[in-house]
Amino acid sequence: MTTERVSPAILEMVEFYLPLLVTAGDYARVIQPLVSGPPEKAGQNAWVQAITDADQSVQTFLEVATLARFPAAGFYGEEQEQSRNAPYFPLDAATRLWLDPINGTYLYKNQRQGWDIILSITRHDQLLAAISYMPVQERFNLAIRGYGAFTGDRNSRQVSRMAPLATVPGSRVCVTYQAQDALTRLRRDWDAFDIVDDDDPQRDFDNLNDLFTGRLAAYASESADLLDWGAMAFIVTQAGGMASGLDGRPFDGFDSFQLRSTDLLVAATPAVHAELLATLRL
Repeated sequence: MTTERVSPAILEMVEFYLPLLVTAGDYARVIQPLVSGPPEKAGQNAWVQAITDADQSVQTFLEVATLARFPAAGFYGEEQEQSRNAPYFPLDAATRLWLDPINGTYLYKNQRQGWDIILSITRHDQLLAAISYMPVQERFNLAIRGYGAFTGDRNSRQVSRMAPLATVPGSRVCVTYQAQDALTRLRRDWDAFDIVDDDDPQRDFDNLNDLFTGRLAAYASESADLLDWGAMAFIVTQAGGMASGLDGRPFDGFDSFQLRSTDLLVAATPAVHAELLATLRL
């Protein structure tokens, strides 16, 4: 944990959303057994295509809450094109909320457990906080710039009462997404698999939060969205991990957090990160 002081306004925002994310998660769990979405198109990435009523409803719920409490803040949700509230948010807001309402909708739609809700807060495009709430596990993992990384259960309401969050090294499992060359190289020394092409319901893997359980060592992508993969990278780095580009260059997404994709390598520790880079350079 760092000794820098966190902005009271950011801490207030984080704690405002904690109970709301629990409510959103409870709603999504209730309708999950009944949920449906548009039919998938053959030949296209099923993970990207997946969308359900839960995605849109969770986003609407958090949009309404944000407009009521922080009307001067901007807001971008993954289901922006279907949003009825988007016109009411200021376009030039310094502080902005970013939401992936159901991260892992493919898993959610197929009655699996490894999905979460990810909410991030930026100011002038600098990522200041990121929250992952896993409704099935009833667990928060979050990080605040200048304050640290924390974990708590569904009853958590104050960050100061949460436990410190740390990555857990030891695993040799690395998940990739749209990174075929990296996957081929990593398989030389690591138990590496593609999250789409090698999807296996029997694999002992929930989601990227497994960097905090010891079941996952790292993840890599040539086209990682900052909205979800980038937000998780922020939590991981605040909890002791390390992030960079696939070539090892410093990662700039935390200081330029926008609607974009980038290549990304995130590992549980700097030592694991260095070993992964060495494998990728072979």
